[in-house]
Amino acid sequence: MRSKVNVRDITLLCQHYKTHAQIEGQARRRKITRARRRKGVLEVRTTARDEWVQLVAWIEWINDLGVTIRYMAQDIR
Repeated sequence: MRSKVNVRDITLLCQHYKTHAQIEGQARRRKITRARRRKGVLEVRTTARDEWVQLVAWIEWINDLGVTIRYMAQDIR
């Protein structure tokens, strides 16, 4: 069982690491700058278009040891 993180943690990670999100229905992942929950739905702010996108499948980043960390949307409070 993985510990759950909240959207504030994800936003802090975005400031210090290259953080990506997989959007449902899209083939490639997107680089993100922030995360939030609105009405129970996880949303992320993309770097390229600077827009809020919904239906996030997972969020990942690479830590200082070079290990990819991935959290599924249901693991993010």
